[in-house]
Amino acid sequence: MVKITDEIISLMIREGNIVYVGTVDVLGVPNISPRYVMAILEDEKMVFADAFMNKTFANIKSWSKVTVAVVDKEHKSGFQLKGEVEEITDQILIDQAKTKLRELGFTTGPTIVWAVNVKEIYSIKPSENSKLPLMSAYG
Repeated sequence: MVKITDEIISLMIREGNIVYVGTVDVLGVPNISPRYVMAILEDEKMVFADAFMNKTFANIKSWSKVTVAVVDKEHKSGFQLKGEVEEITDQILIDQAKTKLRELGFTTGPTIVWAVNVKEIYSIKPSENSKLPLMSAYG
């Protein structure tokens, strides 16, 4: 796995812990959805939750690979994290996510908690170098 750096974590915090999660459905139709980052586990996993079983939920269930954009709106840059998602079953984390979702105004529906196991990180700052990963678990 790839370590989520302090720079990325600081950017997430500055941007209100909001990231954009990209998924695809079984037909290959893309979807992107904002999500609130609940936690970083073991410096390698980004945790977010679904309050509804809609597109992101269905897409992850059928294809576990995702991309996550952490956007620095002020400087027009940021990071793209690519990885695979696993469902969190730890009841303490699920309860924390439910509490946070209620604070954010999501009071109905089930809470599914996911962890993205980060495999690659790219810069999204426009440049020739942004096509190459900054870090990769693939070698």
